[in-house]
Amino acid sequence: MTTDTAAAWQALFEQVSRAGFIPDTIWVGDPDGPGFTAVSRHTDPAAWEVAVAANAPVITQINLGEPHRAHGENFPSSSSSQPSIVADMLAALDPQPGERVLEIGTGTGWNAALLRYRVGPAGHITTIEVDPGLAESARRALAATGVAAEVVTGDGSAGWPAGAPYDRIMATASVRELVPPAWLAQLRPGGRLVTPWGTDYGNGALLTLDLDADGTASGRFSGNLAFMRLRSHQRSLFGWEPDETTVAAADVAETDVRGKDLDMMLNPEKGRVAIGARLPDVALVINWDTHGPGRHVLELDDLATRSYARLDADVTDPAPFTIRQLGPRRLWDEALAAYDWWYEHGKPGPDRLGLTITGSTQTVWLDTPETVVRTWPLATDRKAPPA
Repeated sequence: MTTDTAAAWQALFEQVSRAGFIPDTIWVGDPDGPGFTAVSRHTDPAAWEVAVAANAPVITQINLGEPHRAHGENFPSSSSSQPSIVADMLAALDPQPGERVLEIGTGTGWNAALLRYRVGPAGHITTIEVDPGLAESARRALAATGVAAEVVTGDGSAGWPAGAPYDRIMATASVRELVPPAWLAQLRPGGRLVTPWGTDYGNGALLTLDLDADGTASGRFSGNLAFMRLRSHQRSLFGWEPDETTVAAADVAETDVRGKDLDMMLNPEKGRVAIGARLPDVALVINWDTHGPGRHVLELDDLATRSYARLDADVTDPAPFTIRQLGPRRLWDEALAAYDWWYEHGKPGPDRLGLTITGSTQTVWLDTPETVVRTWPLATDRKAPPA
């Protein structure tokens, strides 16, 4: 981000207060264990204000809007993103006065307000939110602050064709592997798309794509991001794990992977993004310190084939780690092969990766499009972009 761009967005952040878009009740992580605690603007205004003013994400909804479960599992389902990351994403999008912008994932409405001020009175902002309650709250917040933005309730992965074509499209939720074809179909030639991108192996990068006149979209990855998924891009079963009897009967082996290897395989600033791109339909779950400090359990699974691998890694012990694998795919072997590929290609971080989408394929590449990391065939040709 240039100094002038940073200064321009900083001025907007001061003009459009985040606090005006945060609900009265937010949720903070429980420091003593998993779960969340409600913080109310009315009953604990000091704590609420500290959380909202911090350069950190603010969880604004849990459990898809269902009540907090006192004795059950709770999970975040919407948030206001960390302001410094919001600034980076807006700078990557680079909207200009007078442009039409589509935002995927309205959330609180704060991002839409920032975009509206940026494009000015001659521009237009459409923002789409899948959750009806969140969409209505954002409408009220935007109206209360005098911001004219069109809030649509619907599935963001389908975009909003009624308002197309757009000069810019920005997603505030992560896509899983494939960029929705509707987004590029609704983007004007010469336009730009910015979205968090990830795989089931791990979220981790910001993707910036520019659309050429011939309908080809190409761009690069940057940064280290962990965003909630588009709801239509979440895994249908949120993972799969065999029972302990099945795991006990799995093939057992030892691996020469050590703690430093795990750091490179799991760190999103190191190998995680590239390795994940080379592992089709493989989900990773990391259970830190499961059996004590430094004694971790890593699980890999493929829902479609019911393949599974579990690595028991005690980084405090020089003994080899134990790996168990079952199912038609040897998932740990695949992960290790992807790690070897990454290492042999100079240990690239996300900033050395790019992505190109044509009418029939999506390809992640390393440094230049000639070095293919992985190609996805697309089911149907994307329609020509609107004129």
